[in-house]
Amino acid sequence: MIAAAFSRIADRLLVADPGLVRLHTALRVALACLLTGVVSIAWTVFRGQPITLAAPGILFAMVAPLFVRETRRTAWFSTLFYLYLCAGVCFATASVLCRYPLAGDAGFLVVMFAGMLCQACGSRALGCAMLGVVCFYLGLYLHPSTTHLAQSLVLSAFGPLMVALVGRVIVPMRTAASFRLAVHTVTLRASRVLHAPAAAAHLSALNEAALSLEEHLALLNPSDAETIRERIVEVEVAAGQHAFASGPADGGVKASADVLRHAIARLGEIAHRGDTRRASSAPASGAVALTAAQRFADLRSKLCWLPATRATTAALLAMLIGHSLSPERWFWAVITTFVVFLGTRSRADTVYRGAQRLVGTLAGALVSVLLVAPLHDSPVLLVAAMALCVFGWAYYILSAYAPGVFFITVLVGLVYGELGFAMGPLVELRIEEVLVGCLVSFAVAILMMPLAATRHVEARLGAVLGALREVVRLAGSGAQAGDAVAAVRKLDRGWHDLRIALRPLQTQRVVVWNPDVELATGALLCCLHWARVLSGFARRGGLEDETALNAAEVGAAHVASIVARLDSLIARYGDAAAGAARGRSDQHVPVLPAVDFDVNQASALAQLDGAVAQLFDRLMQPVLDTRRVFNWALRGRSV
Repeated sequence: MIAAAFSRIADRLLVADPGLVRLHTALRVALACLLTGVVSIAWTVFRGQPITLAAPGILFAMVAPLFVRETRRTAWFSTLFYLYLCAGVCFATASVLCRYPLAGDAGFLVVMFAGMLCQACGSRALGCAMLGVVCFYLGLYLHPSTTHLAQSLVLSAFGPLMVALVGRVIVPMRTAASFRLAVHTVTLRASRVLHAPAAAAHLSALNEAALSLEEHLALLNPSDAETIRERIVEVEVAAGQHAFASGPADGGVKASADVLRHAIARLGEIAHRGDTRRASSAPASGAVALTAAQRFADLRSKLCWLPATRATTAALLAMLIGHSLSPERWFWAVITTFVVFLGTRSRADTVYRGAQRLVGTLAGALVSVLLVAPLHDSPVLLVAAMALCVFGWAYYILSAYAPGVFFITVLVGLVYGELGFAMGPLVELRIEEVLVGCLVSFAVAILMMPLAATRHVEARLGAVLGALREVVRLAGSGAQAGDAVAAVRKLDRGWHDLRIALRPLQTQRVVVWNPDVELATGALLCCLHWARVLSGFARRGGLEDETALNAAEVGAAHVASIVARLDSLIARYGDAAAGAARGRSDQHVPVLPAVDFDVNQASALAQLDGAVAQLFDRLMQPVLDTRRVFNWALRGRSV
């Protein structure tokens, strides 16, 4: 019974965390932070020095494991070195500039601008941005003397040492094991589709697990990667067939369930093969070495000038207001603007992130006030509570922002309470500073964010429509199997981005009504399913007789109908990039599909044609005026 209970708990963890990646990362963060704290604080106590000298190393050990994700050893240590170098330079620079308040504040804004500018340049750049911002403020707040600065930098070396010890020895990154767990996650979510009453509601979760498995597959790069990808799509297709055949009047429910069970079993066999453990050290087959000029051009294309300008403007305003509340803890207002704007793409995104931070701060402040007094005289329980807070923060901060803010707020309260600060005024000040940061962020987002929520959703929808059109084009031209799978995965990632863009609107449904896209998500999900079915026939090939020719003639009409409707939708919702992609592909769409179309593929095209027609009707028909009254995010205001 105990083993069954643990098995159910493990399955639920896998469903929530594909491959247990977040769990392992949180373990690395908690262990590295705990070991660094024990060693560095013990050194300060033994030498009679203030324990604040250990702060830079502990902070580094808390943040760095989140961004050291490379599988190759040289790349892993290179990222660790760059993170430590950035953290040390920012801390030392701030320690020197703290004697000149205006210069220190200006330097902080420069560091924040640089961090926001490089946020889209990869996990290494994002980690350097986070460490640079927090370490710069730490230097301004501690304002150490020259001697203490040197001692802090020496002690901070324990940070990367413990991160390396934990990340390479104690809890190493095992790509093959994570891959097997990711496969198990896909099978578990597919089983939910099999047994759940509302099966269609679990298709998007299954798709997210499949995308995560694809990422693990790219890291592992086994010899049978194409076979594994085909079986992943096979499970998704079978799950979609079962979900859309699960009506009460449908007699094929048992047959579709058997097909899904068979697909799950075939994918599950992959996890037990020995050859998937062999990771190829060679680069991917499609990888091409870039020249220095190409790399520089790629870097320039990833720089986020407008988001950096917005965030820095909000930080300046928050700094001015925060200084009036507290000359020492204005950072709580400024860091709020930094994290609220980090990765957001619309006004609704910014409001949603700010609301999450505010809710997490309020809940964490209340819990920290309740815990400080009982844990003050129990060092072991206090350390355990701090380690638990670090673990919870690392587990949630990159996936569920509000719980992550809750844990870090509790941790800050425990630290300040142990240092002897009065909790009542401190908690009140933190709430005020965070509220200031959120309000300033909202104001700047409304005034300086050119992309409203509806425009952002429409841009994502245009990308999905463009990817769907590419799938149809490849099916019509008889493309190779690898191209078909890549096109379907691009479509899946576009659908994932669209769901993320819709999330802020869905949480605001009480006061916001966005009928154009939200009412069409069901039809769009049906289009995705039949696109996967179509790509499956493209991989298997078809017939080469008169039946295939007749199927090709029937398929030609469906291809023309699908492409015509998608072109109209892309013209309305697609952005310039999607339109350019559509223009490039126009010359490659044939009048007749390839001769290897079989009867089943023509049937899948007919189903996709019907789904696209339904999608076209829901997106292009005018919305009732009574509903449009509730849409406060009018598209005309976002131009």
